[in-house]
Amino acid sequence: MLFHEQETNNFYYVNNIVTKLKKAKKITIFGAGIVAVEVSSCLMGAPYHLEISCFIVSQLENNPSKLWGRKVISLYEASNILPCDTLIVIACMEKNLDSIVERLHQSGFYNLLPLTFESDLWSLIRGNYFIEYCHRNQKKYLILEEELKNIDYYEKRNEVSIYTAKCHVDKPLKKDVSGYSWEIPIQVGSELTSNVICDIQDNTGDNISNKNRTYCELTALYWIWKNTSSEYVGLCHYRRHFELDEQKLKQLSNSNIDVVLTIPILNFPSVKEVYGHDHVLDDWEIMIEGIQKLSPAYMEAAVLVQESIYYYGYNMFIARKSIFDDYCSWLFPILFYCENHCMPKENSYQNRYIGFLAERLLTIYMKYHEDDYKIVHARKHFIER
Repeated sequence: MLFHEQETNNFYYVNNIVTKLKKAKKITIFGAGIVAVEVSSCLMGAPYHLEISCFIVSQLENNPSKLWGRKVISLYEASNILPCDTLIVIACMEKNLDSIVERLHQSGFYNLLPLTFESDLWSLIRGNYFIEYCHRNQKKYLILEEELKNIDYYEKRNEVSIYTAKCHVDKPLKKDVSGYSWEIPIQVGSELTSNVICDIQDNTGDNISNKNRTYCELTALYWIWKNTSSEYVGLCHYRRHFELDEQKLKQLSNSNIDVVLTIPILNFPSVKEVYGHDHVLDDWEIMIEGIQKLSPAYMEAAVLVQESIYYYGYNMFIARKSIFDDYCSWLFPILFYCENHCMPKENSYQNRYIGFLAERLLTIYMKYHEDDYKIVHARKHFIER
């Protein structure tokens, strides 16, 4: 049997949940949108090979009649034909979860497994899928904690600076985040407000703070690039954090790791098609045009990414400063090109298009350099409100 045809059956992440899914044999998915497509594609594929009985939605209107050949049925119909102990995987956005759970409970279903878009559990479930995906395609999948196991963390002082993007309009978090005391808060969009919430603001030194409404956390990325000099630097968010600690940071300082990324987001049937569904496809074409004009050597990687099924989300990563600088030197001219050629959006969410494009550009850059850098994957923790 050829290497790429073999399966590892490697459930590195959340074995207890995988065991629960495997015992169910057949699962039912609540949802029929993009998240449901991603979750079902993952669970039907290697290494899970789960059978899906049907998809449930609150109302049939504006939903497909079938997904992957399985029927899409109403919750009312489900309550009449499915056993009450049916394992139902909820595939939705976070904002809809509470109301969905309430409706399922009202219909007598309590055996529920939420796999919301941002959730840690969905991230780890797709991590197993991506390990298998890399194996089939003869690519490495390196895991941060495994690579750090045998590295001494006493020899060298911590030279890793990870910044957390915060904004004056962020909603308060109920969860204690003192465990992330090693992060350095940076206020983004400081130029656009008189409110000061962090000791470090992104409108000092060389900066693009006034672009925050479209560039999002990238105004912090730009500031880090232009105003810091640690050996390793990184960026996360006030609700999205790398699962690290002081020991791992010191080990990282002593390691041969070049880049730390999060577990990638899955897109079916392709990254470009899902981008066009969620955002403005013309912006994607302008981004590709910008790569062609400014960095044509990256075009092959860009095509591979747009046709592939994954990208690295959130603009979260940690890298050696030399790599960080090289990435930013490549990234921002392309983003400025997009800013000058894309149409402004009336919708405030879609007007964050520069941030959305940058997530895919991070993936293109890493695809181009996948044989040049030692890239590892770290767990991400999303803080629910």
